[in-house]
Amino acid sequence: MYRDYKGTHTVSGKKVSDHTFRYNLTAPKQVDVTTLEWQPYIGQSLCKQGWVMQAVIALLHSQNYGATVTFYPWARAVANAENGKVDILVPEYFIEPEAPSDTFPGTRRLDHLTLTEPFGWGPIALYKRLDYNTDHFTSLGALADERIGVVRGYQNTPEFDRLMDAGKFNVIEAVDDAHNIRLLMAERVNLIIGDPEVIEMEIASLSQANNTTSQAKNLVMVDPILQMNGLFFAVSKHNKYGKTLLFELNQAIAEFKKHGILEEIKYNTAKSCE
Repeated sequence: MYRDYKGTHTVSGKKVSDHTFRYNLTAPKQVDVTTLEWQPYIGQSLCKQGWVMQAVIALLHSQNYGATVTFYPWARAVANAENGKVDILVPEYFIEPEAPSDTFPGTRRLDHLTLTEPFGWGPIALYKRLDYNTDHFTSLGALADERIGVVRGYQNTPEFDRLMDAGKFNVIEAVDDAHNIRLLMAERVNLIIGDPEVIEMEIASLSQANNTTSQAKNLVMVDPILQMNGLFFAVSKHNKYGKTLLFELNQAIAEFKKHGILEEIKYNTAKSCE
């Protein structure tokens, strides 16, 4: 449910398979959306699937779209959007113009995807073990040859990704944030990069599931955060109506920002799920 200048709207939805949800089934326009487990922003087991899911569905509904949303590991989610199997990938960070595609070697990600305006924001930071000395970390450039865990397919920050793509770091790829945390606990890497809200939630989950509380408590964020990252829709260029979809999403995002609807969705989702 969300409220805009036209009134209050309730959007119906249901889980239709292990990893797929469908919303607003009677809408005249339908899109296929791919996403990932990225709690507390979005997740299958979260109350209302998280505020990002609520925002995505509301933005699409405002433009008369229904959506089929499927959760995948991030690398597969990206591939499905880049090759046109789905219409939208969300949430995505800013994609650097020269960022390479993992799906189509020799091409750029932006050859296959177009970003909307941001609809939300989240922090990104490095994490380390408590006993690991990071006094040498005066800039990202000072981390040359450092063993760093990254999630395969994630955008991070423009500077970090440029250095990573240039081979400046000794990178180990993880399949998701939980795997990345396990790499850090096992001392296979000295640092990992990610959203602190996601990492803290995954650390708490790992502690409960695997009795690794002492190890998990030894993981701390490296101050300060690297930056705040925008959250975007990435629209597949292989969708023949992609330009229209992009225009309509940007129109919806602008309207929602103007009237404070996105912040209200975030607040109401948190409050109703207490």
